[in-house]
Amino acid sequence: MKYPLITLKEGRDRTARAGHPWIFSGAIEPAKSELGAAGVVDVQDAAGVFLCRGLFSPSSMMAVRALTARQDEMVNGEFYERRIKTALALREQLFPVKHTNAYRLINSEGDFLPGLVVDRYADILVVQISTAGMESQREKIVAALTRVVAPAGIYERSDMGARREEKLGDQVGVLFGEVPDQVEILENGARFMVDVKNGQKTGFYLDQKENRRRLAELTKGKRVLNCFSYTGGFSVAAALAGAAQVTSVDSSRPALELAEGNFKMNGLDPEQHEFIVADMFEFLEDMKNGQKKWDVIVLDPPAFVKSRQDITGGLKAYTQINELAMRCLTPGGILATFSCSHHVGLDAFSNMVHIAASRANRAMQILETRFAAADHPVSVHFPEGHYLKGYIMKAGE
Repeated sequence: MKYPLITLKEGRDRTARAGHPWIFSGAIEPAKSELGAAGVVDVQDAAGVFLCRGLFSPSSMMAVRALTARQDEMVNGEFYERRIKTALALREQLFPVKHTNAYRLINSEGDFLPGLVVDRYADILVVQISTAGMESQREKIVAALTRVVAPAGIYERSDMGARREEKLGDQVGVLFGEVPDQVEILENGARFMVDVKNGQKTGFYLDQKENRRRLAELTKGKRVLNCFSYTGGFSVAAALAGAAQVTSVDSSRPALELAEGNFKMNGLDPEQHEFIVADMFEFLEDMKNGQKKWDVIVLDPPAFVKSRQDITGGLKAYTQINELAMRCLTPGGILATFSCSHHVGLDAFSNMVHIAASRANRAMQILETRFAAADHPVSVHFPEGHYLKGYIMKAGE
C-alpha cells in the first residue's frame, strides 16, 4: 500500500534518524509533501531516503508521530494486534494476576503507539486517544484490543486538554461490550473500586502502584498524612501495612467517599482514620505551626506545570507545597514527594526540593529516587516519557 509522503527539509532529519518519534511541522518541506487528512504517512529525508512511517496530525505542531523506525511495515489491523500482544505479554510477565489485575496496557510512545493510552482494570479497558493521527485509527485499535485482550468492555475517556491542541473535541463513551460505572480491581493484594467513567484520568493512578508498595513498607506504626489523596491508594496501602493512623486529605468529597469505601473493602475501619475535605495548601498552612505533625507524608499533587508557559508558576507551587509538608514532619520523618509534570525534569525537581528544604529550615536526606511503575515503560529514544519522578526523603532529627 502506498501512503501519502512527507519530505523533511535539508538538515532537519537528525532527530528522526536517531529514532525520536516526534516530527515537528517546521521540519517539513511543504512543496514536496503530500499533506492531507490525518492518517498514516511515510516520511523521507531531503534526499528521498525513507525514515519512518507514522501518524500525521494536520493541526498539530507535532505533525508526525512515528510508528515504525526505518521499517517498511504495513500499518493495519495486524500491525496493531502485534503491538498490543507484545505489550500484553510484558504486563503479564510483570504482574501476576492473583496479586494485580490493573495496569497500563499501552503507554503511548513507551509502547511505540504514540497518542494512545490503554489502562486495564480487571476485564475492562479504558482508552485515551490524544492525537488526530491516532484518532483516525480508532476502529482498528478497538478491533485489535477486542481480539487480543477479549475484554468485557472498552470505555473511551478521550477528554484531555491535549486534544484541544489537535483541534479535536472530547470523545467519551462505551466502544465495546458493557462497562459499569465502577470496577473492582486488585493491586499488590489490595482491593479498590475504580470510577472509570467519572474519575480523574482513566479512574486510578496506576503509575504509582510500585511507589505505594514501597512506601507502605515504611509506615508500620506511623502516623501518615496522604496529601491530594484522591481515592486513597497510598492511604489503603499504608493502613494495610500497619500504620497507626492515616489522614487522607483531598478537595473532592466524592473521591474521599470512595476512599472510605476502599478502606472497608480491605477490612479496614475508616473510623480509626481521618478523611478531610480541604484545600491542601490551606490545610498544611494551618498545620505547619505545630498543631499536628506526621511521621510519614505523601505528596502527590496534580500537574502544576501543564505547559512550558506554566513552568515558573508551577515550580513556585511545588516549592510552596513541599516547604509546607516539610514543616509538618516529625523529626526523622519520611516525605515521599512526586511530580507528574513532564515539563519539570529531574534536575528542576531536585532544585525545587533543595529550595523548599532551605526555606523550611529542615535537613533532608534523599533515600530513593522513584519513577513510574514498570507498566509505564519509556523508550530510550523518547526521554520525555519520564514524566513521573519523586524522592523518598528523611528529615533530620
